Formats: sequence, structure tokens, C-alpha cells
Amino acid sequence: MFNNSTNVDASHSTFSEVHRDQYYNSRVNVQGSQTVNTIVHGNQVFQGSQTGLEALQKASALSAIYDSAERYPAPQCLKGTRVQLLDRLSGWMEDADEKPICWVNGRPGSGKSAVSQTVAEKYASQKRLAASFFFSRRDIERRTTRHFFPTIATQFLSSIPSVRPAIVAALEQDYMIPSKVLREQMQKLLLEPLSSGLEPLEPPLLIIVDALDECDDPRLVSELVSLLAQLLRDSPVPFRLLITSRAEPSLQAQFRQPDIAPLTVPLEMHTFDAEDDIRSFLQHALDEVYDQHLQVMQHLPRPWPSPENLDRIVNKASGLFIFALTVVKFVGDRTHNPVHRLQAILEDKTSRETAYAELDSLYLDAISTFPDPDTVRLILGIVYCMPVPVAVAVLHKLLDRPDVDARIVIPALGSVLLSSENGEQPVQFYHASFRDFLVAPQRSRKYCIDPIVYHRLMAQLSLKTMVHSLKRNMCGIDDPSQLNRDIEHLQERREAAYDEALLYACRYWAHHLTQLPSKGSVYEGLLSAMQEFCDTALLYWIEAASIFNDIESAIMKLRSALTWIKSLENVPKDTAALLEDAERLVLLYREPISQCALHVYHTAITFAPSSSAIYTKFKHEAGTSFTITHNQDDEWVPYQYAIDLGSINSVAFSPDGNIVATAGDNHGVQLWNVVTGGNVASLGDRLGSSLLVRFASSGAFVAAAFENGMVAVWDPSVGREHFKDSDAHSDKITCLEFSPDNTLLASGARDHTLQLWSLETAQRLHKLVAHKGPVTSLAFTSDSQRLCSGSEDNLLIIWDTKSGKLIRGMMGHHGAITSLDISADGNLIVTASKDKTVKLWDARSGTCTRTVSKGHQKTLRSVHFFDEDKRFISASDATILTSSVSTRKSSSNVAWDLGKVFQAMMGNHPIRQARALGRGLPTFLLKKIIVELDYEVLVAYASRSSCFAFSLASDTWCGTLGSAITSPQMHASQSCLKALAISPDGTRIAAATAVGSLEILDPTVPRRTWDEEMKRHHAVPLHTANAVVSSPNGERYLVNSSLAWYLVDSQFQLVNKVDFGLIEYARDHEVKRPVFSGNSGIFAWAMSDIWKRQSKTSVRVYEASSGSHKVRFNGLKKVQAFVLSPDGNLIACGHEGAITVCDVGQGVKRALSVADDVSIAELAFAPDSRSLVSVSKKGVVQIWDPSSGVCQRTVEGHTVSLATAVALTPSGGMTVTGHEDGTIRLLSLSTSASHDLVPSGQAFTQNIDFFKFSDDGLVLTCRAGDGAHSVT
Repeated sequence: MFNNSTNVDASHSTFSEVHRDQYYNSRVNVQGSQTVNTIVHGNQVFQGSQTGLEALQKASALSAIYDSAERYPAPQCLKGTRVQLLDRLSGWMEDADEKPICWVNGRPGSGKSAVSQTVAEKYASQKRLAASFFFSRRDIERRTTRHFFPTIATQFLSSIPSVRPAIVAALEQDYMIPSKVLREQMQKLLLEPLSSGLEPLEPPLLIIVDALDECDDPRLVSELVSLLAQLLRDSPVPFRLLITSRAEPSLQAQFRQPDIAPLTVPLEMHTFDAEDDIRSFLQHALDEVYDQHLQVMQHLPRPWPSPENLDRIVNKASGLFIFALTVVKFVGDRTHNPVHRLQAILEDKTSRETAYAELDSLYLDAISTFPDPDTVRLILGIVYCMPVPVAVAVLHKLLDRPDVDARIVIPALGSVLLSSENGEQPVQFYHASFRDFLVAPQRSRKYCIDPIVYHRLMAQLSLKTMVHSLKRNMCGIDDPSQLNRDIEHLQERREAAYDEALLYACRYWAHHLTQLPSKGSVYEGLLSAMQEFCDTALLYWIEAASIFNDIESAIMKLRSALTWIKSLENVPKDTAALLEDAERLVLLYREPISQCALHVYHTAITFAPSSSAIYTKFKHEAGTSFTITHNQDDEWVPYQYAIDLGSINSVAFSPDGNIVATAGDNHGVQLWNVVTGGNVASLGDRLGSSLLVRFASSGAFVAAAFENGMVAVWDPSVGREHFKDSDAHSDKITCLEFSPDNTLLASGARDHTLQLWSLETAQRLHKLVAHKGPVTSLAFTSDSQRLCSGSEDNLLIIWDTKSGKLIRGMMGHHGAITSLDISADGNLIVTASKDKTVKLWDARSGTCTRTVSKGHQKTLRSVHFFDEDKRFISASDATILTSSVSTRKSSSNVAWDLGKVFQAMMGNHPIRQARALGRGLPTFLLKKIIVELDYEVLVAYASRSSCFAFSLASDTWCGTLGSAITSPQMHASQSCLKALAISPDGTRIAAATAVGSLEILDPTVPRRTWDEEMKRHHAVPLHTANAVVSSPNGERYLVNSSLAWYLVDSQFQLVNKVDFGLIEYARDHEVKRPVFSGNSGIFAWAMSDIWKRQSKTSVRVYEASSGSHKVRFNGLKKVQAFVLSPDGNLIACGHEGAITVCDVGQGVKRALSVADDVSIAELAFAPDSRSLVSVSKKGVVQIWDPSSGVCQRTVEGHTVSLATAVALTPSGGMTVTGHEDGTIRLLSLSTSASHDLVPSGQAFTQNIDFFKFSDDGLVLTCRAGDGAHSVT
């Protein structure tokens, strides 16, 4: 980003990248920090978004389409086979009265996929195949529903051209649709485009979904069937849907659902006799084997095998086409005698105790032909665990074992593995039944594989491949500022740089880690490979992720790796730190990295915190065209990213911490991926403003309360509405809670009532009425049998959740109850109130056992049990206390106090007087200040850790329950916070600001102490600099930020902080900015001292070399003009009716006699410092001898416009004045003659405020309000 550019200041701010035409050819000093949000290329602001069609293609699994190259050769029905079934399917397609869904189910190996392929080819040739998706467990993209609807939509673009504009428009409006929940994908990519006024299509088009049972999430499979049924019901375009699968119980139950069964025609494969079809297939295929082996077969008569032997093989097949196919491949192996192999099958005496006994025996025969079982198991284990099939050469290179040649082993296993003679075709199992066989010990015996072993091996091999092959700038990019999309021949460069083995390693190393058990035993080989990868190749891998447009996925991979490594018994801290830093780095700089691969070095690692593990390890990889000389952060900041949404009322984390939900005025309920910030789902966005959002502890439900009194519940994994109660309450809903057993949902509102729903039946159970004021808080007991509620009527009530009856009411507070919590055993209840007290209740007797009445000065907002319910924490708007449940320990401990924060903040203020004020503030005054502050504290507790977070105004803290918080705030937001949540494990905080931003924070970053915060305050804050003054020789700079001035050297290293007291700088007419002497020896300025009772001005003088104070001149009138002599010995100040000359060396001042009605506007010394020229506001010019104070000459001035600037020529013989109307006047000091250099008719449009002569005095440069100009 900063190659060959200059003067880049990126400290604590959003910085921009300037491209190509704005480069500079010199080295750079950069004052930098961490945050990067926007990249500017020329005049275009690029925000990193990809096009909708690019996002759709990236999310599609093109290998799942019926005619994809990855599926070649796809199984299909031999001509003359499966005639009955295919005829039945043809009739179903052509009969308008048939139901729209046909579910073909059968045993593994019964030929379902061959039927699907045959039907697909038939209707594709008739232009009636709308789309197809062939699920497969051997391909990571084909065994999940994540890619299903994008793949279907991609095919619609060509199969239904009229729908293309609507799909493209939907993606242009929101290119994140392919990453959202299934329901939104279906609606936005398929149903809504199909409903956009297309011409009617006749006859119906066909959608084929094959091997649905091979999808890896049964719950999502059920949802997929429901959504496809909805599509068929609601789409104006007629479709037929063919689904094939095993007859799994979950699928049987789904197709019996009342909304799906009336639409479905079930067909069972076993009802269509397959023996004749298998016989025809075997006869045809074995005839070809005969012809291929004529040299050894010609002595045998045809037909071969004999009809009797053929019947025996058909009988062994038991209706499974996969058996017949495997027989053909086993017998037809070119390296063996087919007669001997057929005889082995016929002579096999396998017992038929199981349905797959014959198939198992055949599989064992097929894989035992290679003599080394360990090698066979190794190759089969690797193929089993690979998420995508790869070519033989790729597998061989990944394996990298001289004693195992995959190019020899795989062809020998050709009966069960699909590959090609040239090794280019991806290696994969012929059938899913072989996968089942391999992991069943009783079936595969000594060839049984343990997937964990081979996932561990593949993770290790992938990491080693990356370590050995990855390097910097693999694609040879010459210009690091160039966008990836603008790089010439990038595709060819990628293919040349990253071979298939390396590409596999880059994409799937983390996938293999996710398949390993948590808390598993440490495998030293894998751990060593991970450490080496992190130490050497981590940045190169991030570069590769950018080159292949995979940064979002890279973030998830880093999180997966970090999760795995933290699950080890002995966590390698250095490696964990590198992974943690890499995730932060990519999150923080995802925009520049994703668009320009080399910015991982030129931006990200360069601006990483100086003490971070990743910077320490890889700083040698940073861009070499510039160095950061100042303000590089030493630690990571908690801020990760923000999402602008509009008004946000509530936030909540899912139980696994991966999703954060928001409720707001304009967007209903939104679900967001916590790691990437991507939108996952929009729920209830048409239901109105949402006030509250909550997750069930199981994660199976998310509930929201709406402004109109409605309560709605969804399944967040698929976005399906579970139920909606439109008239739950008649007034604003204030609280919403799930029961711990996830069977109930309760709500409370300002209408004084509570409602209770059953999540199992999606029905309202009870309306609970007893409170006489708005309900403010709810809590269930751990067994979900009782519900407690607090109200503004000061009453605490316990309810029976089964009957809805009131068990007990407890009164004791003198103000509204604001919060409550229940102990795990249900025996204790703690309540907080507006009366500034906390009460502990015995739930069994209803008595108050303890009252905490001291320590809180303001309204209490939250209470919470912790430490196994031995203690509780209470938070008010000014104080957080921890108290013991035991009545014997009645005292409370202060965990946080706003007054102490105020004192610490003021005590570390950069202004000396402010520090004195903070440290000496009387207690009564401090309390008064705290009480007057009108902010409410927000508190959130982590459910699986002892962490908690709280915020006041715009500041957020994070702490540990039971420990005092003595550090400054963790993060300061851009505005006050409205909602706060912390993830269950305490590693993420979600903060919603008043301006509508959702901020994601990382509370695990190191916390600063107040001393460290003071150092930051006293550092040169270039990020907030509002003025910079340079010395004439360029060796010193004065930098102004807020209320302080900093003296820095030419490298912007701090020389000294100039301590001057609290001064008002906002009004230039009251304060003159500092000025260096012409010899750069001193600097000085005049200022109003607000600590004096009378408004006076002082002039302070400092040594430019050290910034140390030299002399001070007090008691001056208000300064209107201020100048230092070139030799640094004199200072002249102009006032109303006076001029004061200060002798810096002697420390004395002298007043020059000026008429009372003359107001001095500007002053200037002659180059030799022997003359002083003054100009009044009316343009009267006077020449003075500063040593004697004598006025040597007076020249009447410019009578039209006020004087605003004055300067002397280098020779000292002439003076020039600038005026408010933009005119410039030249005056001879010897003759008093004057004329206008720039007359009024040609004057600049705004006033002149600065002059500088060239060394020869022939060129005058002036600065006016409309820019800089030169006058010759």
C-alpha cells in the first residue's frame, strides 16, 4: 500500500491506499497503528465486495451437477435394464395428475444413482432438466446442504434463461445470500425470482436430487425436503422433483409429514425386480471382459460364464448392482486371469448371515490382491478422509513416502477405486457402500480404518507440504499496489505457482484438524508440523488465500486450528499466540489483504503491534519501502470490526459463541457470523421493530419480542419460524427468557402480565397475572419447574410453570425490582432494586435473609450468582460490589467504582492542573459529580466462564467475577451503548452503539494499566494532531494535539512534552501559535493564562534542542501580533496601543511608545534583527529600533482594508503588507514611497495571512485563504 510513497500518517485511524498515479519516489516515515477499513484507488472507493454472480459461483458445487467432469464416468443404466422403473418415472413426469415429488428409495448399491443419471440425461436432451444435485460423502462440497441452493440457482441461469435477470438482481442487492440459512437461499435465489412475472412454462421441468442420505446433517436434510416442497407449492413455474436416497428412518418420517406426504409418490427399488437387469448387465459386461482377454480366453466356449455360473453370480448379488459392478471390475482386471478370478467368486462360501455378506466377501477379495495390507489400509484411509478426490499424482506427492508408491497401489485396487490409467482422474471409491465397509471392523476385518488416524496424518502431510512449497510472492507480482483482479494472466500464474498438491494442502489442512477429537492425545508429528508451519509459512499461506479469493474461509480455518491447538493438554503457547495473532491480523486487514495479496506484508504485518507474536516472528517480511517511526501500537486493540445496522435494541450470542443475534427498529432479527461478520439470516424483518432477542441454551431456538407485543421463535440453523404469537402482550415487552431444559419460553411486559409457551407444541400455556406494575425481570429455576418474576410494584413472585399458579409472593423492596437471579438448587433468590439495595431471599420460606444496603449510590441494574452460588455480584450505575451469601460475612467488596475511575482518569491527565484537580478532589464533590452523571450501566455474564462485561456511556470493561477491576476501560465506542452481550466462553463481546453499530470486541487482548494509559496519553498523539510547526532548519517540529504540544525531531521521535498548563487554543484571536526563531535555536508563544484572575497574557520561551523552559514574560496585555528575531535574542508582541519587546537573554521587557488608538496587527524583524516593522490594522507602517525603542519612520497605511500580514525584504530596505481584501502593498523604508503590488482590482479573493521572500528578494510567496500564490 505504501510502496514508494511519502508522508503517510496512519496512526489510530482509518487509512487509505493511494494507487499508481499518486505514488512518490522516496522512502517514507510513517506514523502508524492498526486500523484499516477503506482502500482508495484513484477516485474510486473500493469496499472489497465481489459481484453477485462471483459469489454465487463460489458458493456452488459444480461437481454435483449430473454432467460434471468430476463425476465422469457417471453410473447409468445399461440399455434394456431397469425398464419398469424408468417407465414408471416417465409416466410420473408426463402425467399432469401425478404428484410433484417422487421419492425413489432403496438399499445401498441398488442402483439409485444410475437411475438418476439416466433420467437426468434423458430430460436434459429434451431441454426439460432444470437442475440436478448429486450428493456424495466423498466430496466435502457435495455432502452438505450449504452449496445446494446456489448450485440449483446456477443451473437455473441457463436452464430457465428468463429467470436470470431476477437472480442477478437479487445477488446485486445482497451478494451474501449464498452464505445465509437455507430458507433465505431458497426464497431469494429461487422462489422470488421464479415469482417475478415469468412467462408460463409447459410441460413441467425436472429437478433431480440424488443420494440425499449422503448429506452429513440429517436435520438439514429434513429442512431441505420441506423447502423443496414449499418451492413446488408456491412457484408459478411447474416443476417435478425426483429424490433418491436410502430409506433412512429420518427421511421416512420426513416424507410422512402432513405437508409433504400429499405431494409425494414413494417408489421402493426392491419392488422392481432387478435380477433380470443384473443378469443382462453381467452378460454384457463379461462379454467385453472376454474380448479384452482373448489370449487367455479363446479356448473357452461362449457364452462365458455359463448360464449356470451367471445365475450363481446373480444370486450372490441379492439385487445389488454394486455387487455386479464390482464383480466385473474384479474379474476384468488386466493384470489377472479373469477365469481364476471368476472361479474365486464362485467358490466363495461366505455365510449369508448379513444382508451384505456376499458384498463384503467380494470387497475383501478385491483389496487383498495387493500383498501388503498396511499399504492398502494406508491408501484407502487417505482416500476415505480426503474431503475432495484428487488425482493419483497429487496423492502420491502429498504422501511423500519412498516406500509407498500410490501410482502402483491404486491401479491394483481398481475393483473398488475409480481412477484412470494416466492418473489424471481423481481417485475415489466406486460406491458409498465401500466407505461403510471400511469403517465396520466386523466387515472389513484387518483392513478396517480409523478415520481419526488418517485425518491426523493428512493434516500433518498438508502442513509439511505448505512448509516445503510456500514462499513469498508465489505469483511473481511486480507491483504490490495492484489489485488481484487487475493482475495480468493471474489464472496462469496461479496454476504455475501452486500445483494441485499444494492447493489441496492450503485448502484442507484445517478441515482435517476439525475431524480430530477435542482433548485428544498429542501426536508429536502433527504438533511439530503445526509449529513449523506457524513459524515459517503462515504469512505465505495468507497470501495464497488472497490469491485464490479465500480470505473469509481463511479466517474460519485459523479459528479451527486455534480451537484444536487449545484443546491439547499442554498447549504450545508460542504457536497458539501466532494463530491467534494471525486471526486478528486477517480480521483487521481483511479488505486490503483480500484485494491485494502482497498487502499481507506491505500493510498487515507492517502495522501489527510491535510486541505481538506475529510481528516479532515475521517483521523481516514487512514491506521494505517504509518504516514506522512512531506510534506503532505495542498490543492488539480489542476492537475487531463493526457492522452498521441502524437502531439496535438487543444483542445475544448463540450457545456455541459462533453466532450473534441483533434485534432492532429497522431490521427485525439478524444473525451474524461472529468470526467473519457475515450475515447468516434475516428473521422477522417484516414483523416490525424488535426489542429483545434471546437464544435457547441448546441453540435450537432463537426468540424475539416485538414492539407491537408479538413474540416469535425460529430455528436459527435453517431460519424456519417455529411459532409466532401476535397478541402476546398489549404493551411493551421488557423481558424474555428460555427455560434451562429448552421446553418453555417466558415473557414479561409493561402490561403487568407474563406469558408462558411450550416449545414442544408451539402453543401458549399460561397467562400469569398477579403483578400490579410492569414486569421487569424473569428467571427460571434450573429444573424449569418454577419461574420467578420481579416488577415495578416492588413484588417478587414465584410461579409454578406446569400449572401457572402463583406459589409465593415476597415484598421487601421500597423501589422497583430491576434484576433477579436464582441459585442452581433453586433455594436462593437475589434481587436488585431502584431503592439501591440488594436482597437475598429463601425461596422455600419466602423470607429475606440478607440486605445489602451500603455501597451503592445509584439505581441497581443487575445481580448474578457466582462461585458455585456462594457469592453474588451487584451492579449499579456507579458501583459494582461482590457479596457473600453467608450472613456471617456481611461485608461487600468493591469490584469497580466510577469515582475511582474518575480520579484515576484525571490523575493521569496530560494537563498538570487537571491531574492536580483529580487527585485533590474532595470526596463529597466527587460523589456529587458521580450522582449527577446520567448513564445506565449495562452488564453481561458469560454462561460457561467467570468472565463478565459491563459498559457505562461509551466505555466497556471486562473482568472476572470476584476480582477487582483496576484497569482503564477496555474499549471506548464512538457513542453510548444501548446493548451488550458476552459470548459463553468470554472470548467475544458484542456492543450495540446508539448510532446503530454492532461492534465485536476481543476481551482477551492484554489490558493496559493506568500507568500504561498515562504513557499513551503522554506519547505524541499524531493521530489527533491539529497543528504542526516546523523549525526553519527542519530539525524540530512542534505537534499540537488537544491541549498539549509535543516537540519531536526530524524522525518524529519525541524530544519533550511541553508542559504549559491548561490553555485555550480554539480561538486564534486569543492565542498565538508557537514560533521558531530564524536560527532554530528557540521557540516561543504567547498565551492567555486562564488560571489568573485577571485576563493576562504570558510569553514562554523554550530551547529548541531540548524543549526545556528558558524564560517567561508575564503580565502582558492581550497579544495580537507575535514574532521572534532571526537571531533568537528578541521577541516582539503587538497589543492594542502598545508594542512590547522582550530580551530573551536578559529576561527583561521594554514597552515601545504607540498611540493609544493604534491597534497592532502584525510585526516583522529585519533579517539582521536590528529593525522591527509594525503594521496597524489600518495599515499604518512604523519602523522601530528594538534596542532603543525609537520609532524611525511612520508611513500612512492602506485606508480601505485591515492589514493582516507584514514582511521585510532580505535586504531590509522594503516592507510588504497584506490586507483583508486580498491586496498587497510594497513600501520603501528609505523613501516612504509605496505602491500596490496587487491592486484591489486584481486582488486575491481572500485575506493574506503569510509572506515569504525568496533569498534574492525577487519572488514573494504569499498565502491567502484561497491558496498559495507567487508574485514576481
